[in-house]
Amino acid sequence: MADFRLPFSPFFEKWVQERGVKPPDFELLPAVPFIQDPLVTSRDGQPHAVTAAEWPRRRREIAGLVETWLLGHAPPPPGNVQAILESTSRDAGHDVWHVQLAFGPDHRARLGCTLYLPNGERPAPVVLCNSTYFFPWAKEPLEKGFALCIYNAKDFNDESTAYQDLFGDYDWSSFRRRGWSASRAIDWLETLDFIDPSKIGIMGHSRSAKQAMAGAAFDERIAAIVASSPGSGGSTPYRYCDDSTFGESLELLTGHFPDWVLPSSRYFSGRENRLPADMHFLYALIAPRPVLMCTGINDSVESTWAVEQVYKVIQPVYALLGRPENIALLYRPGKHETDEATHHAYCAFLMTATGSEGGSVAEKFPFTPYHVWDYADWRAKHAPQLDVQGMPELSLSDPTLADDGGRLTKAQWPERREEIREQTRWLLGDGPEYQPLPAEFGAGESEEEAKLLGRDWSEVARTERCRFGMQINGNLYYPPTASSGDGQKMPAIIWLSPFCTATGYTRSYRDPQFALGFSVLNDPQAYDRACRAGRTVYRNVTDAESAAGGFATFAFDPIGTGSRQEERREFYERYPEWSLMGKMVLDARHAIDALEQRPEIDPDHVYLVGYAMGGMTALLTAAIDERVAGVVSVAGFTPFRTDTDAAGTGGVRRYSHLYGWLPRLGEFVGAESKIPVDFDGIIACIAPRLAIVMAPKGDWHATHADIVDAVNAARQAYELMHAESRLKLLSPDDWNRFTTEMQKEVITWLNSYL
Repeated sequence: MADFRLPFSPFFEKWVQERGVKPPDFELLPAVPFIQDPLVTSRDGQPHAVTAAEWPRRRREIAGLVETWLLGHAPPPPGNVQAILESTSRDAGHDVWHVQLAFGPDHRARLGCTLYLPNGERPAPVVLCNSTYFFPWAKEPLEKGFALCIYNAKDFNDESTAYQDLFGDYDWSSFRRRGWSASRAIDWLETLDFIDPSKIGIMGHSRSAKQAMAGAAFDERIAAIVASSPGSGGSTPYRYCDDSTFGESLELLTGHFPDWVLPSSRYFSGRENRLPADMHFLYALIAPRPVLMCTGINDSVESTWAVEQVYKVIQPVYALLGRPENIALLYRPGKHETDEATHHAYCAFLMTATGSEGGSVAEKFPFTPYHVWDYADWRAKHAPQLDVQGMPELSLSDPTLADDGGRLTKAQWPERREEIREQTRWLLGDGPEYQPLPAEFGAGESEEEAKLLGRDWSEVARTERCRFGMQINGNLYYPPTASSGDGQKMPAIIWLSPFCTATGYTRSYRDPQFALGFSVLNDPQAYDRACRAGRTVYRNVTDAESAAGGFATFAFDPIGTGSRQEERREFYERYPEWSLMGKMVLDARHAIDALEQRPEIDPDHVYLVGYAMGGMTALLTAAIDERVAGVVSVAGFTPFRTDTDAAGTGGVRRYSHLYGWLPRLGEFVGAESKIPVDFDGIIACIAPRLAIVMAPKGDWHATHADIVDAVNAARQAYELMHAESRLKLLSPDDWNRFTTEMQKEVITWLNSYL
């Protein structure tokens, strides 16, 4: 495993120095690329499906994993909570108590609470929040007979920060402490005769949702939970929000908010597949109590795809425990913010979950996924007719070898190349045939939609909107040096982005203030570096000070992301024999069509630059479309034939079973060596055009040695075409990410080729 250095974090370095906690031996931890199934454990070294009778034991195992690896341990309940009524008032038609709770050693621990007394029938249900920020959320429940308890455990009014010294040397994180604080409020609420202790709900948004989940996971007295956009470390597991999704990665989270979770979890940045637990386990600990998961469709701290994966792995836990109707997933339009309609939905959930209204949570909020995919169902209806067992075993080898063992001549190569291309087309599936399509410049996304998706057109000197291909919106960004109507033609890059559902081709979690931590705000130069570090490729490419000043950049959202999530919902219903990757390749080819219509763009110098999912799209597109002058693939692939379940990457199974990008690969799970086409041949098909493969050595999604073998095998085709210098392998000592420095290195190579 590659050894790479994490970005500097002052808090983390101080913590390491004080605690002396060293990273674990990652090689001793199993590589688990998919989020762990709570209902599967290990017994006698073998996978074991948990029964309902075994669930209490399994639940204790999960709780231990969460405490050890993610949130830390808390002291036992103090058992001596006292309430000091400091004052009373009247607000929003309710009597209000302002209370100071005292507990712990010599009652020195304090927790301020504000209790809005219920009107109507008593004993009444109660909802807890950790800040007055959530009062507007609770206004409707208050009007419908709930009590409201606000406890001081949020950011700048977080009284739990003092508990670390009061209760001893516990390793609890702030989310564990804040959730534990909610339990102390419940200790007091249970003593009030006008509160129904069986109907206690808790709600929170963003970081407050994380602490609400932590509280509910370890306190079964909480009967209903609203988890509103808890984001990374909440509804989005760390495995599914690393930089290859442009998400709020574990490194970002622990670097910028170092006390939210256990600091030691930072060691797993870039090694998320080695985490023995992930944050979806909190939902398993909450089961089978009613929970409402909610996320914004374009929420920059979450992923609709990742949230749906969590729902699908947790819902069976509820079913096993006899309450499948108690879990629901609600989507709201827009970004991270909530609106009145959402607050009304939260009230409806609380009313249903506490029995104040009839029906069930699942009936009120039916599951309507965007990323509809069931490989087993697809295979039963559409599996390709293959005799896999009778197919030959293949390896990463010289694509230019003839059947008799000799090497093909340059004149013979085109026939072999066409064979590889035909196999590539087969893998992509049977969809609409490529036909050049016109583009309409001046049409496309509105300013409102651009703002929603994080594209600020003012950041780039000149932007042209475009509607191209099969009614796809794109944007063409020009460098500051471009002059309209001067007759000069410029090279262009088509940016193919990773799988970022929230904002498509724009980096989702990229606010400059987070790029180097809040400390940069006091350092103008550091702040400038932070702004640049948070940029997406299209902004760096069009930066006049960068090495890429001469390129225009065309960008659009891949299917299933940004503005095209609805399009994903019915894709396989409409095109069961095709593939999502086939659609992405077709869209890239139509993007080339669009650029060919611009008189200022040089059609002989159109390049594809792709990262992660986009890196694979770029290679596949360049292999079958010779109009591509060159391709850059960053962390875009690992060879199929060596990508087995044992590799720790997710294997080819991730493309067929998990993402649904290439369903036909599913036939080869367990027989990967028989896959008819691989990246040695795919890259060879690009020769003699420019191909740059950037493969970080620490990328757990890939096996670096196999990438080296594939590139070296493809190099034979480049040698055959006398173009050895046009195939370049870059191997940074880093994990799977595409930093500004990496972007500049790529652009430097493109410029040198020009």
